[in-house]
Amino acid sequence: MIRRPTDTPAPRTLRRVRINGMTLTEGTHPSGSSLPWHDHGGPTLCFVLEGAFAEYVRGGVIDCRPSTFKITPAGERHWNRFHLGDVRGLLVEIDPDRRTGLEPFARVLARAHHSEGGAESLLARRLYAEFRTEDEAAALAMEGLLLELLASVSRSRDASAATGAPAWARRALTLLQDAPAHRHSLATVAAEVGVHPATLARGFRRVHGCSLGQMQRRLRLDFAAHQLSATDQPLADIAQQAGFFDQSHFTNTFRRHLGTSPLQYRRTLRPSS
Repeated sequence: MIRRPTDTPAPRTLRRVRINGMTLTEGTHPSGSSLPWHDHGGPTLCFVLEGAFAEYVRGGVIDCRPSTFKITPAGERHWNRFHLGDVRGLLVEIDPDRRTGLEPFARVLARAHHSEGGAESLLARRLYAEFRTEDEAAALAMEGLLLELLASVSRSRDASAATGAPAWARRALTLLQDAPAHRHSLATVAAEVGVHPATLARGFRRVHGCSLGQMQRRLRLDFAAHQLSATDQPLADIAQQAGFFDQSHFTNTFRRHLGTSPLQYRRTLRPSS
């Protein structure tokens, strides 16, 4: 149970869906609010849609911003400070007694995890789009995407454990995350992180489970998806900002990876647009 001071602005629930032992909630936390130390009876998955905040755990702090995806194990105490503006996110709470279908991911759910952008963010955005779709197939689609998310985390952990995740591989990912629209080349990234291009190409794939080009594409799509949901900018402008050649290239790539067109994605998340 979370006890909140009476003078602290309260969070607001926008939508809640219950499916097969899991509760998905879209909610907002107003600027200046906080959640004191608390935990959850079952594991939780959280995806930040808008805004930024700090989550404090024993031994450190996690900076959460748009496209942050995190897993919090059952019983892990933490508190949240929403001091950088209003925050909107999607929270998935898994019932403590939910077992069926989750057996392969017991270790994933028992260990804290957070990431920004990439494959997990795109899967979380697809999950959110289904969450906002009110048809009879949405529940099955959401459950499938949740399992895909857990599988993605499991694969990334296995890859990192097998290679030791060298510092230069983490630095290369940061370069892509900081400027997804920039036309990076293998040679320039390799020079920046201080390894041979061949070493970078092989090592990046071992650590992150994909090539630099694939990661850059995922980060561009993630940026574009956020702009579609948070702004009214024309598709052509978003395509240019995200680093695509043109609107046609953007539309085809978006549909191939997110299963819908940019316009339909926007209409699903922003019905009044």
